[in-house]
Parts: sequence; structure tokens; C-alpha cells
Amino acid sequence: MDIGDYYSKSIESFRRNWKITVPSIIASILTVLLFIVGFFGVMAILSPNLSIMWNFTPSIFSQINLNTLLTAGLILLIIEILIFVINAFRTAATVGMAKQIIMDGSASLDIAWKDGIKYFPKIFVVSIIKMILMVIVAAPLILSFYLLFNNMILGGISLLLAGSLIFFIGYILISLIFFVFNQSVVVGQKSVIGSIKDSYHIFWNNKLTVFLVALINGVISLVIGFILGIIFTPLAVVAGPLATQVAGLLVSIILVPYFALVMTYMYMELKMGFQWINGDVKDHIVSTEK
Repeated sequence: MDIGDYYSKSIESFRRNWKITVPSIIASILTVLLFIVGFFGVMAILSPNLSIMWNFTPSIFSQINLNTLLTAGLILLIIEILIFVINAFRTAATVGMAKQIIMDGSASLDIAWKDGIKYFPKIFVVSIIKMILMVIVAAPLILSFYLLFNNMILGGISLLLAGSLIFFIGYILISLIFFVFNQSVVVGQKSVIGSIKDSYHIFWNNKLTVFLVALINGVISLVIGFILGIIFTPLAVVAGPLATQVAGLLVSIILVPYFALVMTYMYMELKMGFQWINGDVKDHIVSTEK
């Protein structure tokens, strides 16, 4: 298979198995509900201080009760963790369905639930590790804004340029190294550390293929997002930011399962030796690496 086959086969598999979008639909609904709960929860807590916060200065935090800030922060943290959990479950369920579709031609929601429950803890942990690494490579860039905010112009600009370069290179490398860790967990049944190593080896041994698939995925996301943005722009005049959020959710519901198929096809061929003839599995060599 070449890279084009990953996408063409995924389109056909996606067209025949719309059920693969169900985990993304449910995850999107739950995420919206959490955002609503979080927004009204934080607003209810901070409402007595809104007049102070309206005139924002760094000193406003000394005028707001510490317990109020901690409570609002705790709510936001809980919401963020729950969203991470939902996304991890959605990913595990979707990749599980993608694997079943590739192997059997169709997938059931039972496998989505089973694999979601079984694998989401590992995906959650690896996602946290990936996020921490992203924060680390972003640290110089964040520090540069702090220096600029405190009028350390020369040092701030120098660090801004260096930090931007570090973040750009670091972001790309981390994204590529972790590119198929979801497939490593669900399809390859690797451990947390094993999935990171496995994803790294897939990237290192197939640099051009992984890079091109990541690039194509990014371009597809931008193009579809741009098209939906044009469609929803008139609605944004009436509905405001809500229309933008709806467009973003639609992109997610379509692209998350489609890209899961693309990357699962790629993983099963590059790592596990699967071959296809006329769309059917011809042969494979199951990897025993842990």
C-alpha cells in the first residue's frame, strides 16, 4: 500500500461504517455539556467580583477572596480532566472500531464500549505525558512573554525568537514521535511506556511516510475547517461564537474517526505486516514486541 491507499481505503471504510462516528458524537455532546456546566459554575462563584474583574489589572487578584479563586480554579481543573478522560475514551473506542472495520469490514458499538473501557486509562496517561512535554518545550516562549510584560524588551524579544523556534521544532518532533501511540495501545496492545517506544520506532523507521501522513492530515483539517468556516460565517452573525463551536464539533466528528482509520491502516501495515488485496486482508505478521 502507498499513502494514497490509506486515505482511499479509509474513505470507503468510513462510508460503509457511519457508526464509527458515534463515539465522537457522544464525546462532543458531553464536552459541550461540561463547558456549559463549567461556565455557569465559575460565573456563579465569581459573580460577586465581576465589577472588579471588568477593570482588569494585575492587582485585581489581591482584591478577590483567595478561596473564591481556588474554587473557580478547581472547577476548571476538574472540567479539564473530565474532558481529557472523555477524549481518551473516544479515541480508544474509535481506534477499536477502526481495527474491527479493517479486519472484518464492519464494526459494532459493543467493541467501541469494550475497547473504550479497556484502553482509555493508558491513552489518558500517555496524553498527559505528551502534554507535559509540550509545556516543557513551550516554557522559553512563555517566559519571553513574562519578560516583555515586565518591560525587559531586549531579553524578551531575544527569548521570544529563540523560544518560538524551540517550540516549533519541539512541537513537530513530539507530534511525530507520539503520532500512532493510540494505535500502539489499542491495536498493538502496548503498555504506556511501550506505546511511546512503539510509536517512536514507527516514526524513526518510516520518517517520510509518517511525516507525509501527518502533513496531509493537517492540510485536510485546515481545508475542511476553512470550508465550514465560510459556511458558518453568516450564522456567526446571529449565533455568535456558538456557530464557530458547532463548526469545530462537526469537523471533529468527521475527521477524528476518519483519521483513526487512516492511521490504523498505516500502523497495521508498517508495524504488523498486514497486506491487502482488493480491500481484504491477505496476510500479516503479528508483532510480539512489548
